[in-house]
Amino acid sequence: MAAGKAVRNEFPWGVIEWLAGAEVGNSRELSLARLTIAPGRANELHIHGNCEESVYVVRGWIECNIAGDSRLLGEGSSTVVPRGAAHLLRNAGAEPAEVILSHSSAAREFKLAAGA
Repeated sequence: MAAGKAVRNEFPWGVIEWLAGAEVGNSRELSLARLTIAPGRANELHIHGNCEESVYVVRGWIECNIAGDSRLLGEGSSTVVPRGAAHLLRNAGAEPAEVILSHSSAAREFKLAAGA
């Protein structure tokens, strides 16, 4: 597959830049993204019903809530969100946080979770 151009999505809480996946057109098996979250902000509580998601913190502090279990991740820390688990990421620091996300599907499902 040819290299694709990154796809950038902006939200009130931050930015997702898709580097690989179906929307970029360069992968059939996985997706990869760089996520930046503004201080004190969080993405929506959501579910990926068709894949796992790995979370790796490049810079800053992230509170990762997976199915009601909250953990604090700092630079160099990672975790995996199981398929179908409701989760969100919140910037727990005073500076923008940068995270690398990968999913085990190029066309991951995204659904807001109940209570979002």
